[in-house]
Parts: sequence; C-alpha cells; structure tokens
Amino acid sequence: MGLRTLRIAGFAAGLAFLFHLSRQAGRALGNEEAPGLLVAIAVVSLLFSIRAVVTEKTMGPEADRTKDFLWGLSIGGWGTILYRLLTDH
Repeated sequence: MGLRTLRIAGFAAGLAFLFHLSRQAGRALGNEEAPGLLVAIAVVSLLFSIRAVVTEKTMGPEADRTKDFLWGLSIGGWGTILYRLLTDH
C-alpha cells in the first residue's frame, strides 16, 4: 500500500473517529442531535470531493499532502454518513 493511501486512510479514519467521539460525548451529556446533521455532513463531504477532484487534476505532485487531506476528509465524511445510516435504524 502506498504512502498516499495510508495518509488518506488515516485522515478518513481520524475524521470518522472524531464524529463518533463527539456523538458519544453529546449523548453522555444528554444533548439531542442537531436536525439535519447528516445533510450538512453530506454537503461538506460533496464540497471536499469536488475540491479533491479539481486539485488532483490541476496540481502536481508537490500538492500530494493537500490532495490526500481533501480525499481523507471527503471519504471520512461519506463513511460517517454511511455508518450512521446503517447503525441508527
């Protein structure tokens, strides 16, 4: 597995873990989930996906870390949505 794949996976896993941790903390404090949270995460994930594709096409190898960060945020957001949809219902 390449270095880029590992970085992307690390960013995605980190984001998904932070969303999970935030949700658990909110539940422990008795807070309700904000309505429309999954839609908001989807919109932000879509924006990160678009930005990742554009950056991948227009920037050279010097921007690999930026591209990996964008891909990681995008995949982490989509993964969070998928996980929440599969486990909440």
